[in-house]
Amino acid sequence: MVGPAQPRRTTLRDVAEAAGTTTMTVSNVINGRSSQVSAETARRVIAASDRLGYRPHAAARHLRAAKRMAVGVVIVDPSPYYLSDPFTAAMLAGLNETLGRHGYSLILQGVQARDLGTVPMLRHIESDGLCVVASGSAKERRKILSRIAGLGQPVVVVQDEAAADLDDSCAILLDDSGGARAVAAHLCERHLRSVVMLVPAVEWPAMVRREEAVRRVLSSLPEPPAFTVLRCAAEGFEATQHELAGQIDRSGLPDAIVGGNDRMALAALKLLAHRNIDVPGRVRVTGFNGLENHLYADPALTTVVSPAFRLGEEAASALVARLKTGTFEWRRKVLPVQFVANRSSQIDADRSSDKKRPPRAFHSKQGQTQQGE
Repeated sequence: MVGPAQPRRTTLRDVAEAAGTTTMTVSNVINGRSSQVSAETARRVIAASDRLGYRPHAAARHLRAAKRMAVGVVIVDPSPYYLSDPFTAAMLAGLNETLGRHGYSLILQGVQARDLGTVPMLRHIESDGLCVVASGSAKERRKILSRIAGLGQPVVVVQDEAAADLDDSCAILLDDSGGARAVAAHLCERHLRSVVMLVPAVEWPAMVRREEAVRRVLSSLPEPPAFTVLRCAAEGFEATQHELAGQIDRSGLPDAIVGGNDRMALAALKLLAHRNIDVPGRVRVTGFNGLENHLYADPALTTVVSPAFRLGEEAASALVARLKTGTFEWRRKVLPVQFVANRSSQIDADRSSDKKRPPRAFHSKQGQTQQGE
């Protein structure tokens, strides 16, 4: 005897025909990749799916849900030389070390914003979760992060708060504002008539925080100094020196030069040395990040020690915990930094006492976390 015929399972093709679109579009919507589809099309797909009672095939769903034991790291940077940055390298080392300890591999992809849609790692979903470091204006970064979040994977955003309203995400950053305030306050211990700050033309959220903090401190003085921000074509040696040399030739020497990072501060020190300009007697110079390269400075560079390696560790730990428990333990965390005043900005100490006097240090407030909702 033949039993009653079983009802035919609704397929992606059925939903696509009912919604007036393609099976690929239906798959994108069903699998949480709605950012690749217009809002109206997504609504039609969802309505058709509900009306037809479509349910993804269990085997296919299992394959999609299977762990790949890999975490993707996306660095949105217009420069192909992003790995030459010491801060980025240290942060990635912290990520990799922690992920490896938990059995995850790291898939790294540097990309320009305009090419984000062509990245194989994102197109084929080759990871269990993502860490993202993005450049660009706040509006551009929100667009980038929203697109990545639309892939349906948990996301840790590094050094940026542009994704504060995204679901299944958290942001981890350093206290760049606190460190920059300490730099500015230190320089203001002596009267300043002019200050130049070196930053890259590419907008990074950490640099924005540093610039804004320095500007606020200087503008609060009874007699605010002239504050000039030089946006260099790149963070490297030649681009930084080119912009600074032009500024000095046009406007004369400033009282202080604030490097947005140590690389730019070191380029400034070399240019001043080449021109036989005394540091710190004539110009005081500071940097930011405090990684190993600042140790090669002469005179010793005043800087802010940023725990880049720990930043990577914390980002990896947050994502691993999310993959285990299903939720992020916190939505926002700020790691402390340490300001260290060295010879390059200390004009009240003679050179003979350099080795006897320990550098002044400032610790920013301890790490802050904001719980997830």
